Amino acid sequence: MIGIDTNVLVRYALDDDPHWSPIVTRFLDTQLSPQRPGYINPITLVELVWTLRRKPEYDRSKLADLIESLLASDSLVLGEAEAVERAVIAFRQGGAGFADYLIAELNEAAGASPTVTIDRGAAKKAPFVPLSEKV
Repeated sequence: MIGIDTNVLVRYALDDDPHWSPIVTRFLDTQLSPQRPGYINPITLVELVWTLRRKPEYDRSKLADLIESLLASDSLVLGEAEAVERAVIAFRQGGAGFADYLIAELNEAAGASPTVTIDRGAAKKAPFVPLSEKV
């Protein structure tokens, strides 16, 4: 496996850099395969979503589509793929950010549930619970 950094994925997704975007595309298309896949760890995936969400063309639906396409690729391996799959489903339906849902899924996988938060958007639905100010 070959580890892939966030900036490589950003250049690929945005295709906006006349120098690096073609190089990245060529690398992903020719150097990765099911036998030698690229590895995307959860931190890289969260950074990718954080970066792309600032772009007007990357709304919640398009971000979820992108994550699902990465999951479906036979030339990529996503770390914690099952948690990512559950997080992207929740992200499509909920009001919190993708990172929030992935955090909750990883917590759940580690046996830590619920996930306590002060994020009002996340706290509206399980697996989150709001932290009380009266603690």
